[in-house]
Amino acid sequence: MFGIGFSELLLIAVAALVLIGPKDLPVVLRHASKFLSEFRALYRGLKYQMTELMDEVGLEDFRQELHQNMTTIIDLEGKPQQAYDVRELENLKASKPSPATPSDVHPDTISALKHD
Repeated sequence: MFGIGFSELLLIAVAALVLIGPKDLPVVLRHASKFLSEFRALYRGLKYQMTELMDEVGLEDFRQELHQNMTTIIDLEGKPQQAYDVRELENLKASKPSPATPSDVHPDTISALKHD
């Protein structure tokens, strides 16, 4: 749990008991618990909205192609890490159409947008 051991957790509990006091500690813990649950709900909602947006835009296919091109390497500490093959990313980038730039847009389209 967050890399916190039992001794650190015990130290935090004792410090909270001393700083807050035994009378107010349950109230503070209740408020902290409520805050964390609301934060988790907010995070889940944002994650869902981002997933929906990715599906709508079509980025999910692109993300899946990226993950297919991943390879596992071993870092200096001996832990496996995911890495991208740069050559595969360049090929993938070349196969995707680039977004329209202002020079690609027809002048009539720009004037029509200005008049609306």
